[in-house]
Amino acid sequence: MHRRDFLSTGAVLGAGALMTPLAAGDTEPEPKLRTAVVGCGRQGRVLINAGLKIPGLRFTAVCDILPSAKNSAQLYLEFEDEDNPVAAYADFQEMLDKERDKLDAVLIATPDFVHAEQTVAAMAAGLHVYCEPMMASHAADAVRMIQAAKESGKLLHVGYERRSDPRYLHAAQKLVDPESRPLLLGTITHFETQANRRVHSELTWADRDTLPRDVLDKYGYESMNRYRNWKQYGKYCNGQCTVNLAQQLDVIEWFFGACPVEIRAMGGLDFYKFGDCFDNLESLYAYRFPEGVVRGVSRVWTTTSGGGTLPMEHVFGENGSIQTSLSEGMFRLFAEPGLAKWSEFLRRGDLVKENVADADEDPNLVKVRETGNVVPYKIPIERPVSVFQRHLENFVAAAMGKEPSNCTGESALASHLIAWKTVEAAETGRPITLEPASSP
Repeated sequence: MHRRDFLSTGAVLGAGALMTPLAAGDTEPEPKLRTAVVGCGRQGRVLINAGLKIPGLRFTAVCDILPSAKNSAQLYLEFEDEDNPVAAYADFQEMLDKERDKLDAVLIATPDFVHAEQTVAAMAAGLHVYCEPMMASHAADAVRMIQAAKESGKLLHVGYERRSDPRYLHAAQKLVDPESRPLLLGTITHFETQANRRVHSELTWADRDTLPRDVLDKYGYESMNRYRNWKQYGKYCNGQCTVNLAQQLDVIEWFFGACPVEIRAMGGLDFYKFGDCFDNLESLYAYRFPEGVVRGVSRVWTTTSGGGTLPMEHVFGENGSIQTSLSEGMFRLFAEPGLAKWSEFLRRGDLVKENVADADEDPNLVKVRETGNVVPYKIPIERPVSVFQRHLENFVAAAMGKEPSNCTGESALASHLIAWKTVEAAETGRPITLEPASSP
């Protein structure tokens, strides 16, 4: 199934213009994207640390219902830039009412179930939105967010960091593009993705952080325990397996423009002693490619250590395969012996051959030959900054109209829908067949 037939939400939205006025005079600095961070927990702090390294971004407000998280973020930002006062709020709507004329954008790192409400309100206030995945807990809310972006002309940018990683971009533009793919991979046969998560105990909290009953009720939490452990409960999100799955399957959709025609899945809550979301999920997919059906398997496992296997995506073809990962050491390609002659990619500088020790130098090493084992390659691209910084840089540039967004809400929707359908297949124990469509 092609993504254009899988989605029903229209064209990608434009970035729109900044509210920040240009300062008068040639000597004045360039305008900055005045930004609020909404949700100052772990992921919010990741975005703060990345944003502090971006010259075109200025933090002007923070918002979190937990006083210690809100105050800590405020103090940290003011310490990093003592000439830049930062307003702090517990209530998101109050922040919009009081700060909208001082803001151009918000970074949303709150629990999934409030993303849609906050995004729609922010765009109604004329602000661009960077939203951590999942966009929402339900498809209807995700579509509502995309529609709000279209109507407001503001940017909805989703935190799929792989889409801004220079290594993934190189692969998409130089290796698996329609012109290069037949030579590099040949006929695609199947794929796999894997992500591992560690088991942890229920998150606790200090007595001083206990929120009053009326505050918990106001923001939709049944208890302080549910507030702290929201990622494990379906009322607040679809579970961590879903977000892992969505971001990895997005690579397949992004690289090949394809969506599945059939989904089979199984999963369970087998390792955690609390929550009601799956803590492991395994799924099978059938995709319709020009050459025929391509089948894939995706695994999100909860283990004690991940077994040393970092998240990765691996696409196999008759000529060779490409393994992608946010881990640079796992981003590799493998030529099938006797079939793949990748000299053209070497000549262009799009690939480099990995050095393999000569067997004559060490009898314990096996020499890799093109007539025997697969031949490993890597790409000559380094990641100069963190993927979070690069993706946030892209958001800032897109909001300023300097470059397109690498991941709008609309471009992220397909993998969201696949992930939600996968959970449905696992919950019901029945395969899901999607209507066939044209080839990618």
